[in-house]
Amino acid sequence: MRDVRIAKPYAQALYDAAAEQDALERIVEDANQILSLAQESEDFEGFLTNPILSPQFKSEMFQQLLSETIHPLTLNFLLLLASKQRERFLVAILQAFLELVDFKAGRLVAQVTSAAPLSDAQQASLVQHLSDYSGAEVRLDLSEDSEIKGGIVVRLGDTVFDGSVTTQLQRLRSLLARG
Repeated sequence: MRDVRIAKPYAQALYDAAAEQDALERIVEDANQILSLAQESEDFEGFLTNPILSPQFKSEMFQQLLSETIHPLTLNFLLLLASKQRERFLVAILQAFLELVDFKAGRLVAQVTSAAPLSDAQQASLVQHLSDYSGAEVRLDLSEDSEIKGGIVVRLGDTVFDGSVTTQLQRLRSLLARG
């Protein structure tokens, strides 16, 4: 809960600055790049959350690692987070920023969990069905979880569509137990 309270004001500030500089698309690309880096690299995640590393060191590392690949506004934002010792909330802030971008653009984000990766055709079909259902443009946030055994689970706002094999087996087990 604390992450959200901290993330939202920073996400709003980043959104406002990006919109003011007409750099929203580029900042969205940077946010996705940094989130991918955090997801793929345990070292980067550890760097962000390590309380022993000084804000000055973290600022220098952001500049060395990212200054050539990200927009100056994004880099300045990272330096601000480091100086305020809020870089450990970077992932939550960037996720909140992307959610804000989607909200302002009138898009809904569907969180999709599948047992195996979805093909491009499956993703396109799912986007179409969810857009028809919701009446809004839908973007997919994909994740995989082998524990659902098969099928997919989709969360769109407050609605959950659970077509997982695990849930179907649980329902069948419950029906059989009732006789």
